[in-house]
Amino acid sequence: MNIILFDDPSYRANLLPFTFTRPVAAIRIGIFTIAEKWEKYFQTLVSYSTAGYLQDKFPLILSSDNLWINGACCPDESLVNQINQLHSGEGLTRENKVIALRTPEDEVPGVISGKMTVYTQRITVIDQVWKIFQFNGEQIQADFKLITSNRESAGIQDPHTKMYSPENIFIEEGVYIRAAVLNAETGPIYLGKDSIVQEGAIIRGPFALGEGSHLNMGAKMRGNVSIGAHAKVGGEVSNAVIFSYSNKAHDGFLGCSVLGEWCNLGADTNTSNLKNNYENVKLWNYNKKGFV
Repeated sequence: MNIILFDDPSYRANLLPFTFTRPVAAIRIGIFTIAEKWEKYFQTLVSYSTAGYLQDKFPLILSSDNLWINGACCPDESLVNQINQLHSGEGLTRENKVIALRTPEDEVPGVISGKMTVYTQRITVIDQVWKIFQFNGEQIQADFKLITSNRESAGIQDPHTKMYSPENIFIEEGVYIRAAVLNAETGPIYLGKDSIVQEGAIIRGPFALGEGSHLNMGAKMRGNVSIGAHAKVGGEVSNAVIFSYSNKAHDGFLGCSVLGEWCNLGADTNTSNLKNNYENVKLWNYNKKGFV
């Protein structure tokens, strides 16, 4: 069975600017990207049906037995079990959107008719940019179970690093950590391979640090924070997702935010997660060509 993660056009438009440079399923939320979550569940590589100009980097692979999955949907055990029961020509929908469809044809779901079943269980769908950080904490917890199942943490040898609820902390090989505080009482903490946590850093879970990334001296991670691979982060961060290869190396506050790849925030950059007049926050929507 060949798995293809497809972009729903309306979701893709709502997730700009991030989807200018990647398919919907390549968005990071939790420890993994959405695509990596599906690969973990199905134990196979996936391909993408996305904008034409992205297909060279994110190719589409077709076969005689294609399982099309909406790339905005985060998998869980219940959803995966129901998808596994689909036969050719059958699919799942939710709120008039195709979640999954199994077909020998090479057309994007939404155009194909078949035997469709309404999926009634709760599902996490990343169809707006703010949902990337809104659901990040629960996705860290879900991914933590996936990545640590039947595995043993490398542990921490530094005598000056303090851990709370160490059973909720997983350390990959090659992690360098000195004189830090890791509090996993409020959620799991995951430190990726060859990552670095410098002196005085304070981490509250849920938290994920990607492979080769650095948490700088005195950093304060206030929970529900995900950092991708090869990033450098310092200062104060709360309820935010930082994609790979991006830096927020210095002091300053980043809250309720998403930072794409290859971005750099200079020293003392601040983003507020509460307006000083307590009004609703407005965000630019590329599809609407106005604020929402």
